[in-house]
Amino acid sequence: MNETQCAVFQGIVYYYRANQVICRYQIALHDPVDPALLQRALDEVRPLAGWYFQKVVWEKREAHLAPNDAPGHVTVGEAAPAIPEATNDYLFSLHCEGTTIYFDWFHFLADGRGFSPFMTLVLRAYCNLRYGTAFACETLAEDPPYDPELLLKEFPESQKAGAEQNQPIDIFEGKPDRIRLRLDRASLIEAAAREGVKPFTALMGIVCQGCGQYLEKDELLYSFAADLRETMGLPNARYNCIVTYQLPLKGAAGARLSAFAKALDAAIREHLKPERLRYRLAEQMGFVCRVFQQKAPLKIKQRIFQMGEYLSGSPADFWVSYLGDPFAPRSPELEAYVEDFQTWVLPDGASLAMEVTSLHGVLTACIENKVHRPGLAQALARAFAAEGVTVLEAAELDEQ
Repeated sequence: MNETQCAVFQGIVYYYRANQVICRYQIALHDPVDPALLQRALDEVRPLAGWYFQKVVWEKREAHLAPNDAPGHVTVGEAAPAIPEATNDYLFSLHCEGTTIYFDWFHFLADGRGFSPFMTLVLRAYCNLRYGTAFACETLAEDPPYDPELLLKEFPESQKAGAEQNQPIDIFEGKPDRIRLRLDRASLIEAAAREGVKPFTALMGIVCQGCGQYLEKDELLYSFAADLRETMGLPNARYNCIVTYQLPLKGAAGARLSAFAKALDAAIREHLKPERLRYRLAEQMGFVCRVFQQKAPLKIKQRIFQMGEYLSGSPADFWVSYLGDPFAPRSPELEAYVEDFQTWVLPDGASLAMEVTSLHGVLTACIENKVHRPGLAQALARAFAAEGVTVLEAAELDEQ
């Protein structure tokens, strides 16, 4: 990794180190998990997944990843140990309780799609030990970081002076409550087909309806993430390779989906064009590179980066991330051993956040909500039901 490529990693470190953003994959199997076999599975995949078995080395003005030779331990219990303080400096934690396996990791190590290959590999190795299956466990290919300076040269107009001075919207803060929503996938696809839009558009549009009613706002600023691996020609990138858009939508709370679906779909499709995705990445990475080039201690760089992310317009009323099939590569044979899948991510930069996965024909939306007001699950359930989408569950879970 050369000096300019380090900015890709370093900028992410500055922000997420400061915010301690932890992601969780929660996988329920049909049978109780054997911790000893899970430990053996983790040990077996170690030489196959080098990216994940690393630690952050901190210096005065620089941070970089280095191989971690310490043992990686599987622990028992739902609560994750502190990462990396209680994980031998590893940036992930693997633990289990009952029938459930928990993967927790720092978001700056990998986004959801970047972590899925590792999770899939561990599950395959575990099933081979537990059930005598013969799933292939091969070395995970890794693509090198892209060069942010080349990207900035391609889109010099993306670096708008003073963008960090934008006035962000006010968002709720505090310890989030958890909500789980389960939807019949086929009925959502049918609702999208009726309007002639992408299923993700229908999902986002109906979420906007429910959130608008819940937040009592006629105009929302919604956010969604887009994966750039294919766009950047880096299909095997393990590090974060996503951009985030924040877009306004007015009047969704009091309207049917048919009134705004096509306009919403056009906006989403426009922002998913390859050229637009690369431009957005240049916008995001430009500030990272400017911070990286400063001759300042790491603590100062972290603080500046955090302020820039906030002031550049990142905060939104809510964000939605659609992971879809959680396994990489897709593995229907492995799915047969999995009862349920959930993924939880803190609503960093928004009042609430929704992660959506698809398994066994069911869409599971895991929502972390900092508004601290009851009724979100019911508002979303009403909005989906009104558009003909079958709601299988709408649960306000215990506060985490």
